[in-house]
Amino acid sequence: MTKTIVFENISMTSEIAQQTLTDRFAGLFNPLEITAEQFTSAYDTPDIGPHIEKDYKGLSYLSWPFAYRYLKQHFPTFFVAFEEKSVGEVVFGGPGAYYVRPYLTDGCRRSVALVFPLMDRKHNACKELDARFISDNCQRAAVKCIATFTGLGLRLYAGEDIPKEEGSSAPKSQAGLKSTTPAPAPANTTPAQSPESFDGKDALLKFCSANPLHFVDAKTCQHAVKSALDNLGLARGGDIKNEGDYANVITTLVSTWVKSTGIKITKAAMTKDLASIRDASPEGVDGINNAVAAFYLSKKSMLPQPA
Repeated sequence: MTKTIVFENISMTSEIAQQTLTDRFAGLFNPLEITAEQFTSAYDTPDIGPHIEKDYKGLSYLSWPFAYRYLKQHFPTFFVAFEEKSVGEVVFGGPGAYYVRPYLTDGCRRSVALVFPLMDRKHNACKELDARFISDNCQRAAVKCIATFTGLGLRLYAGEDIPKEEGSSAPKSQAGLKSTTPAPAPANTTPAQSPESFDGKDALLKFCSANPLHFVDAKTCQHAVKSALDNLGLARGGDIKNEGDYANVITTLVSTWVKSTGIKITKAAMTKDLASIRDASPEGVDGINNAVAAFYLSKKSMLPQPA
């Protein structure tokens, strides 16, 4: 007869489940083994480089389908599973402190479990749950679990760049040489401002004045800017401290504009376009605004025509 066992407010059914749960709380399990060579190889792999994307804050991340793809390429027998509060229930904690506990396993051996807090798209702790929210967070938790225990994509959490394929960069002997000839100053560009003198409010006013996305009027542009600030958790333009922050606000605005206009563009192409706008940061506010203007011109023919 199947019975329900309660272990410190966590219930499971059957004697096997009870023993598994008891062993887990006691820290008893057959550990999953990954050699130092395997971990280093996965950590240094250039494979995932082309699949790195940026979120609305400009932070790099690896989408879960690619994380699983490379997990299966490097460690074919491994997969991610989750600790269960009760059978089929993977969420622990309560409002404002919900979390899941992913671990890596091959079905027989396993790693320890991570603690992954459930967060919304602004990285705020979740206070209410629904099925979609749990699913999205489980996918993100799985990616972090894969990175932590295999090294695949772990550089992203450390803020490091993903290495490039051999031959994609200049040889070290060439890269180490410094030119003795001063580079000519670029024409018609505005030098980037220092962080101490950067005026985020003024930068946003310049954007609305230039209106590179051709909003109906300045007020509409200002509403779009305010929405972008809200999406990034910023209260006002003064919270923008440098060109990088400004570029993140503008690329967030551009992403929203693309969706609102109904332009059909692939995710890869959009990622590349947003990266081009961010790459203009060294040229200052005007450089970023000019990059947005160039983006608009490249997409103008794709805009839906009025009836």
